[in-house]
Amino acid sequence: MQARLAVISDVHGNAPALDAALSAIEEDHVAGLVCLGDSVGYGASPHRCVERLLELGARLVAHVRGNHEEALFSAESFAEMNPTARKAILWSARSLAPSHRAWLARCPGVASLGPVQLVHDNPIPATSTYLRDATAACQAFRGVASEICLVGHTHVPLLFETTRPEPDAEPHPEEVIAHLLHPDEPFALEQGRRYILNPGSVGQPRDGDPRASYGVLDLDRRTFTLRRVEYDVAAAQRAMQEAGLPDPLAERLAIGA
Repeated sequence: MQARLAVISDVHGNAPALDAALSAIEEDHVAGLVCLGDSVGYGASPHRCVERLLELGARLVAHVRGNHEEALFSAESFAEMNPTARKAILWSARSLAPSHRAWLARCPGVASLGPVQLVHDNPIPATSTYLRDATAACQAFRGVASEICLVGHTHVPLLFETTRPEPDAEPHPEEVIAHLLHPDEPFALEQGRRYILNPGSVGQPRDGDPRASYGVLDLDRRTFTLRRVEYDVAAAQRAMQEAGLPDPLAERLAIGA
């Protein structure tokens, strides 16, 4: 188990953002990288993003399947999406090579790396509730069997902490604290607590900051650090417009919404 990991999520076919994040991650001197899913959807370069992840080889320690990957293979998941998201998924389906689709189909829905649990949306099986606040996190801790659970899906970097350490236990509301993460400020992970950590989104941030977002989890120092990276937003927007993807998907990149 690598002690220092880069954590990315929700790349969403945004190659300029992924390239910028991977370049920054090289300077973080991590031992490996985990991806929490939704590498496709919304953006114009799902093929390029999957290829870049595959190029990492053994450095890509884990990639769990997100709901946009599910929509590639499940008619039920596809039908649950809004019309704009469905258009982008159809674009992704046409753009991906058969080998890329096969690789995404093999990605698990949940994974474990020592004391770390990985899932795209919610650690409770068959639940996709967005973990946006302490109330939702309180229920989600019922599915956290490890000390640390990494999630994506909301596109907003957040950290939830419970003082109740028992695996799979649902804490009382007063036992859960939500923390906003600030770039380059390590958050100390205390012994005897459980955590749900969200690194935000590489390719489509929704916290009002258009910069690509990722996290660094250091298990030796017991810290989680948010990173933000500038990227060529205009290039990503042009690619989406040239692909004929819905305009709102490109427009939101400039404002991180």
